[in-house]
Amino acid sequence: MINRKIANAKPVVKKHLARAAKFVWSNILDDPRAQVNREWEFDYLMNTIWYGMLTTCLHLRAVEDFSESYDERIPDTTLHDLIVKLSPTPLKKLLAKEVKKALRAHELPKADFPVRITAIDGKCVSVSRDWIGEFSQLSDCNGAPQYLNRVLRAVTVSNELKLTIGQREIHASTNEMGEFKNFLGELIVDYGKTGLLEVISVDAGMNSLENANFIIENKLDYIMGLKNPQKNLVQYAKETVGERTDPDKITDEKTNGKRIKRKLYREDVTEYPGWAHLKEIWRIRQETIESDGKQIVEERYFITSLSPEKLSNEHVLKAIRMHWGIENNANWIMDTNWKEDDSPWCNKGFLFISLLRVLAYNVISRLLARRLRKKDGRERSWHGIKLLVQAVLLQSQIENKLNGVNPVYN
Repeated sequence: MINRKIANAKPVVKKHLARAAKFVWSNILDDPRAQVNREWEFDYLMNTIWYGMLTTCLHLRAVEDFSESYDERIPDTTLHDLIVKLSPTPLKKLLAKEVKKALRAHELPKADFPVRITAIDGKCVSVSRDWIGEFSQLSDCNGAPQYLNRVLRAVTVSNELKLTIGQREIHASTNEMGEFKNFLGELIVDYGKTGLLEVISVDAGMNSLENANFIIENKLDYIMGLKNPQKNLVQYAKETVGERTDPDKITDEKTNGKRIKRKLYREDVTEYPGWAHLKEIWRIRQETIESDGKQIVEERYFITSLSPEKLSNEHVLKAIRMHWGIENNANWIMDTNWKEDDSPWCNKGFLFISLLRVLAYNVISRLLARRLRKKDGRERSWHGIKLLVQAVLLQSQIENKLNGVNPVYN
């Protein structure tokens, strides 16, 4: 039965990979190697690196092992020496191109939710013991110095297919707040005419009047977390909605042995100095009863430029949970399947590798959400998909050899 299920899934996987994961890399990237040092075909090297990423290889030695199964064994040092010389910029363009393909293929339907929400959040993509460039931020781990190499990422969170649509590196001299406008500007250049960008959702770390103004100036709306750094706004929110005892909406659910009750309180904002675009304050009180009976109460505040009629009470609660989809879906999957911050492949090439990882995540996400649903509607496991992808790639290569097809382009 298991073999039959795998056999039935293979044609679907093969078709999807041919459509969404087949690239002629020499048309996308410049070969940085010297003319006299080209023992290996560039496209074959890049295909091997790419397929290693698609099958969630955790280090270059694993990619070397995969290459032996695929065709010819490529030393991991050869792969490393190529990666550190490759520019990440073309991958940003390729990422936007592939996201727009998914949009045109109706894989990102707006019908899933009244507005399209794009969540932006920071992510550590590599931890190194040594300084490796302008994006390395000195940190401390149990008294031992280390460097965090971080990026901002944007994920579409208001539909089932949570694609990562962009990434920008965070310079060590600044932070998420400092890179926000530059990053959103890049997203607007890439997607401004597509309708994909509508509401930008950020946590309190990127909440500022400057950022809010920038969002509004670009004809978008915002949902922003609110915490103590915005003292005056926090005080206003508590005075406005903090004392209310009559919630606008209550939800009660049981999940993973916990009981979670959420209470939503909404209040219109008629005028707040400097924030002419601020329309509503949301307060969410979450009461969690753990399996051992322990009770945890959390109070969270949010501000938004959305008109109150845009979202129902139920939609507001969903919108807040959607924002955490960037953590609970995209970032969590990167960390559990690719071991992202623990498996950089090569730290000096972390920007290139992190973008390649995002491309692979999007390819597999599209396959899982739209092509390989089980009959009961559930998604297959990421581990199961990895094995399927690996099997299809190796089988396709065997077929290519039997048919005398050059492995460089297949």
